Amino acid sequence: MYNPLPPGKLANSGAARGAPQWQPLQPLKPIELQNAGFVQENYLRKKANTFALWTVEEQHAANKLAEEALAEEAGVTDVTAKADDNSTVAQAASSETPALSGLDAEAIEKIKHEAYERGLVDGQQMQRETDLANAEKEQAESLSSLAEKANQILVNIEQGVIALQENPAAWNEPLKRLALHLAEQLTLTELSISSAGIQNMIDRCIETLDVQTASSVVVELNPNDMALLQNHKAVPGEKMPTWRMVADTHLLPGSVRVRADDAVVSDLIEHRLETLARALLEDTKPWQAQTAFQPERLSARRGKAETVEDALPREASPEPLNLSALDLPDLELSDDQPAQDDPAEDASHE
Repeated sequence: MYNPLPPGKLANSGAARGAPQWQPLQPLKPIELQNAGFVQENYLRKKANTFALWTVEEQHAANKLAEEALAEEAGVTDVTAKADDNSTVAQAASSETPALSGLDAEAIEKIKHEAYERGLVDGQQMQRETDLANAEKEQAESLSSLAEKANQILVNIEQGVIALQENPAAWNEPLKRLALHLAEQLTLTELSISSAGIQNMIDRCIETLDVQTASSVVVELNPNDMALLQNHKAVPGEKMPTWRMVADTHLLPGSVRVRADDAVVSDLIEHRLETLARALLEDTKPWQAQTAFQPERLSARRGKAETVEDALPREASPEPLNLSALDLPDLELSDDQPAQDDPAEDASHE
């Protein structure tokens, strides 16, 4: 600021008047605060929005003082609140104590019983709800599993239909296997009730050998077929065979093997059935797995076959004793004549 010297002072000094000189003035201060010293300021109160010059250090100091003041005020408030809570709890306890003391033992016991009953009812209800939820969950899982199985069955059926459409010849395979199975059952039935079929096969094998005398012929048969031929009763005029029979457990029912000297002729039932199956079926493995001529199936059908050796001539048995005169309990006795020797058996050993 420009501050020229007064003219009188400049004249008194006797100095030559020259160019003016610039000098700084003292900082402006409020008149009422020049001699006031330090003034206390409350930083907790919100200040008016006024423009002022602050430094960073002054701002940090002000924030620190404000935080300390807030912490002190919060501590006083907590102590006061805790004291109020303690006084409230003490008053409630003091008010409940006379009430409880005024109840007798019977009333207390009644209250306990009612509380127990309510808890029991609530617990049972919760258990029923839990059981019902579990049952519904299990039922849903069961239905889901059944739905998946049904869906899988439908998928398998659809795949089977598609496979049949791609291979029309396979449509008749089950019917052909059924026909072949019926043929096996008819063959087994005929072999079990009549020896004519076995006799015809033996005659054809002997004709194939073209032997001169039948006495040198050995016929190998299944034990059941051999027993059926031995039990056959010749009709009047029927010529009895003179060849010898031998049981072979390895031969299936309906199979025949004829030996004469060094020649052998076989007519096996499994070969005839396999030829028929190959002519009818495209795949013979399912039929072979279910054929009625398996040893296990034959055993279940006709019982376990026992080895039957070549029959020997039987001696005439003495006349049986007459037991009709004896006092026996509820026995039906007969005076049958002794059985005569079977001529077929005698002829087989000639």
